[in-house]
Amino acid sequence: MQFGIIGISYRQAPIEVRDRAAFSDSKKIEFYDRLREQGICQAVILSTCNRSEVSFLMADEKESAVVKEEFLLQCGSPELKEYLFEKKGEEALHYLFCVAAGLDSLVVGEDQILGQVQSALDFSRRVGGCGKQMNRIFLDAITCAKKIKTQLKISEHPISICYIGMKCLAKACKIEGKTALVIGSGKMAALALTYLRDMQAKQIYLCNRSMEHALTLKGEEERICVLPFAQRYSVMDKCDIVVSATASPHLVVRREQMGKREHSLYLLDLATPRDIDPTLAEEEGVQLFDIDSLRAVSEENRKERQHLVTQGREIAAGASRETLQWLAASRVDPAIASLQSRCAAVEEDTYEMLDAKLHFSDHEKRAVRKILHAGFKRLIREPILALKGLDNELEQRKYGEVICSLFSDKEEGHHAH
Repeated sequence: MQFGIIGISYRQAPIEVRDRAAFSDSKKIEFYDRLREQGICQAVILSTCNRSEVSFLMADEKESAVVKEEFLLQCGSPELKEYLFEKKGEEALHYLFCVAAGLDSLVVGEDQILGQVQSALDFSRRVGGCGKQMNRIFLDAITCAKKIKTQLKISEHPISICYIGMKCLAKACKIEGKTALVIGSGKMAALALTYLRDMQAKQIYLCNRSMEHALTLKGEEERICVLPFAQRYSVMDKCDIVVSATASPHLVVRREQMGKREHSLYLLDLATPRDIDPTLAEEEGVQLFDIDSLRAVSEENRKERQHLVTQGREIAAGASRETLQWLAASRVDPAIASLQSRCAAVEEDTYEMLDAKLHFSDHEKRAVRKILHAGFKRLIREPILALKGLDNELEQRKYGEVICSLFSDKEEGHHAH
């Protein structure tokens, strides 16, 4: 029995290909059913916006080919074969552990993927697609991911310029309950609006040269008030925070046009070239964060993240090796179960024969049962340890078949007294 993963991820495929490979819940159920029909009874489907992957346990390479074929049928496009990746054994386990910890994500260290891995496992359990081995593999991956997140705290080192800027603002002044102005309507401005909403800004003004673009960005958010671009200076008198992120080749916030202020003002310039007059930083009560200082923090965080990611991969490698050892040992479980079952049957036969001959008292019955159980358990202890110690799959299979053949209860129901 070997662990494998087949799938499509953002590293190999563009978004239109990933969309075609996505699994709805109904498609997942159909896929699990098709795999079961072909003898593959343990699988977990992980389907997110960036990846569609099937983890499975296979008895041989033929079953890997079956999963690949079914996956392409699911996509409805055999030509997607060029985008497929396939991993087996230790490589596949290490990959799964890294995925669960967010080490393989587009945004390294992100937290959402861990919940998605847990949900994938839960869904597989509900539809009967997950057995003892697959359950253990995924639980080990989830446990390892939590350890990496708790121990390394990778997500506490953001590399997004906008997010770092908002963190700087939040550190300088508590954003909750404050009034903010956002200038611009591009991606950075949209991110700034999202962060300001999430950080509970009380009122948010938005202005841009194009009112149409600004209104589109506002959407249905009631806390956002769209103003004409020309009113940006007048509304600044009401604001605690100004975030500017335009594509203008000139300054859009000039020192000489700013009025006198009675309270502190926090400025975040996310534009290149600059939007905000850098000399405003000289004004009393004004604090300015610009793109250069934010880039320095971003680069420092990037280096620290890379160092932490390397540590995370090492932790995942150690944990996945332990799971691989457990999975290898589990291949002899049927042989051990056969040995234990036959031993228990002989133990019971022996007790019944002794009791019939010697007519034990209640106290003697308990004592004899304990002695027999300990003796028979000791008898099979060393063979069981030897089986668990085998790491060669061919040897495991050979010894397992011999034990199952020799110790299967062929005379089940018949007891010699």
